[in-house]
Amino acid sequence: MRIVIFSNTYKPVISGVVMSIALFRRGLIEAGHDVHIIAPEYEDYEDEEPGIFRFPALDLPDRLDLSLVIPFKTSMTPTVRGIKPALIHSQHPVWMGGLAAAFARDLNLPLVFTFHSRYDEYAQRYVPIAPELAGMVTEEIVGRYLEKCTHIVAPTPNIRDLILRDYGVDVPVTVVPTPVDLGQYHDLEPQRVRAALGLENAELLLYVGRLAEEKNLDFLLRAFARIVATRSQARLLLVGKGPRERRLRRMMRKLGLGERGIFTGPIPHSEVPHYAAAADVFVFPSVAETQGLVLIEAMAAGTPVVAVKSPSSADVLAEGGGLLVPAREDAFAEAVLGLLADEPRRRAMGEQAARAARRYSIPAATARLLSVYEAAIAAGGDGCHHADHE
Repeated sequence: MRIVIFSNTYKPVISGVVMSIALFRRGLIEAGHDVHIIAPEYEDYEDEEPGIFRFPALDLPDRLDLSLVIPFKTSMTPTVRGIKPALIHSQHPVWMGGLAAAFARDLNLPLVFTFHSRYDEYAQRYVPIAPELAGMVTEEIVGRYLEKCTHIVAPTPNIRDLILRDYGVDVPVTVVPTPVDLGQYHDLEPQRVRAALGLENAELLLYVGRLAEEKNLDFLLRAFARIVATRSQARLLLVGKGPRERRLRRMMRKLGLGERGIFTGPIPHSEVPHYAAAADVFVFPSVAETQGLVLIEAMAAGTPVVAVKSPSSADVLAEGGGLLVPAREDAFAEAVLGLLADEPRRRAMGEQAARAARRYSIPAATARLLSVYEAAIAAGGDGCHHADHE
């Protein structure tokens, strides 16, 4: 099967969407399929893999973490037609997503779309003027986009329910979780990570992700201050970068946490399993995720999770491997302290986490995505039959 994936973002950007595309692409190629990606070009970045087509783009501010493709459909037409795809898979409802829908319509091909984010919430957060309006406008744009799709992929059951509830679509919506490369979880080196950070004897809490407002990190620091008051050996490792870092460093000082909070900056993705294995507990305060891929990555390393209760964290922890707590600092701190104080329980929960992560293997997730593709092709290019709504 020949597949063309349209995305507003791809390597070298590190994000959940990029990981999802890269891992599914690998799974599809290993299963014998032909996968092409159409994405923005990034300054000074050269692709090492074949089948990636880049188009001119404007780099947007760091906090948005994407390039804005200058969408010249005419310049892409020879590429897309030349590939002769059986299906088009879009990763965004705007920009590249709009081009994906246009090509699907013109070539009468099925359009599959992955609903990665709570787009309305992101719009409200990043459009400072009239956030409510931004949310409503975004919902309208997304709703119109969904009408053009043949099949919609949701990364979790909770996102599927949201799509059906808020958008009332009349096309199939299937849950296909983003895979995790479980091959990276053999021969883990937790001691190497601890030694490099000088944390051999610490009780280590780990957060991996963007240092951004929607990740609820102010909450995490306040909860950590409570944890440290009881267990002075506790250390919090914040892995990642983002617009909130300076503020978080200031807050760390204000809370009197001194050297107990450690900012590592971003690390190569191949190092994440080793960092996860080095931690005693993975801490996750965000309620804005659609899937919480970092949770699964931590669990694959056999590290138990304490997460603020949210639909996506509940989906991931449905088979155990962690604790879901209400969004109260005292409750969060208590859950972490309970695990730190009870090593047998912590170990058992870590083993449970590693078992639960297996259902996210690349072959398992790819097989589910292929069944969506086959259903979309069987339904035919009539997914673009709603074109007259535009």
